[in-house]
Amino acid sequence: MLALALAACGGRSSDNGNGGSGAEAANPSPGSGQNAEQSGEQSDGQDAGRTAGPRTYTDDLGVAVELPDNPQRVVVATWHYPGHLLSLGITPVGVFELAHDSEYIGEQLKDAVLLTQESVEETLALQPDLIITDTTNPNVEQLRKIAPTVAFDIGARKNRLETLVDIGEIVGKKGEAEQQIKAWEERLQEAKKRFDAEFDPEATISVIGDYQTEFYAYGPNFGRGTEVLFTYLGLKYPGKLAAGLEASGERYFQLSEEVIPEFVGDYVFIAGETPGSPTILDDPLYADLAPVKNGIVYYIYEPSFYFSDPISLNGQLAFFERILLDGAKE
Repeated sequence: MLALALAACGGRSSDNGNGGSGAEAANPSPGSGQNAEQSGEQSDGQDAGRTAGPRTYTDDLGVAVELPDNPQRVVVATWHYPGHLLSLGITPVGVFELAHDSEYIGEQLKDAVLLTQESVEETLALQPDLIITDTTNPNVEQLRKIAPTVAFDIGARKNRLETLVDIGEIVGKKGEAEQQIKAWEERLQEAKKRFDAEFDPEATISVIGDYQTEFYAYGPNFGRGTEVLFTYLGLKYPGKLAAGLEASGERYFQLSEEVIPEFVGDYVFIAGETPGSPTILDDPLYADLAPVKNGIVYYIYEPSFYFSDPISLNGQLAFFERILLDGAKE
């Protein structure tokens, strides 16, 4: 579970330490002129009025994929994006792990078949009319033999929410995707007003992955709530982490136990998959750290904070408002 979750979040073939991203890729940019050819979408972004003829989308592997009209049986053969489909009114028939366990999207996916990267035959049995996957999926060419398959490189975009427009284009709901993003931006602006008025602008926040023998500090756009905290709200993280991210070019930093105090901010969120279990900061070694003494170390349930679709982002934002603004202890 650890290896899969860490690999998924980074969007790289060797991702260590989501759910959320790796090196930038020299692939076609989203929304390029090559995509959704002959879509005939109206200029106002609505999805009605498409002209007859095949639609194609050039994915991040450079493959022009002929798209089905009105796909209904979509398999999300990646750790990302199941919530993107749900946001557009499409319930995937197959998803990867973590999605089932999310408090924000899991209930809507309870009937979806749980798959892995190796589930080629299981995917075939689902009779999909569209497959969404990652460029790092080793079986992407096998999936293409089953149904039209679009492969995304998560590192090719600023954040995973950007992919919503691409997915909307692919399923013929680009206008709805744009409306979802607009609604999120409006919700975010209201939250920013509260944070500007009520939260210390100099306070730093740490998001630390605790996996018993491996520890990570996460930067912007690496899942676990980092999109909301750092990218969208613009809150600060410790300078030591900022320097480490800049030096490594990664979006996470692996920690040894002895250096963890250097990466602890004024507020700490510990990401994990077992609510209520002891975390690294329960160790007496860290009892004198200010957030530990002040009781401002919080647990976040990784399956719920891994995804970056509108449904999940709204849930995560509400959680951080309760903790950081309203003083909740959940």
